[in-house]
Amino acid sequence: MSISIEARKLAIIERLAEMEDEIIISQIENLIQPKVDIWDELNAAEQELVMKGIKDLEEGRRVPLEDALNQFRKAK
Repeated sequence: MSISIEARKLAIIERLAEMEDEIIISQIENLIQPKVDIWDELNAAEQELVMKGIKDLEEGRRVPLEDALNQFRKAK
């Protein structure tokens, strides 16, 4: 016989109330937070850069990954 979902939720709440581990509590918070579209988190300038990058790709302006990585490494 399986335990009802209500009983399972209560058991979780009881264990959570006794928990002191900050990492686990943070992980649980991340699990139950509403999902956010990352696009909405970008400011207007960041959104514009993403759109420019997409346009560049659509128009065939691409940089091989290895070249981009090399440029990044040189910049460090």
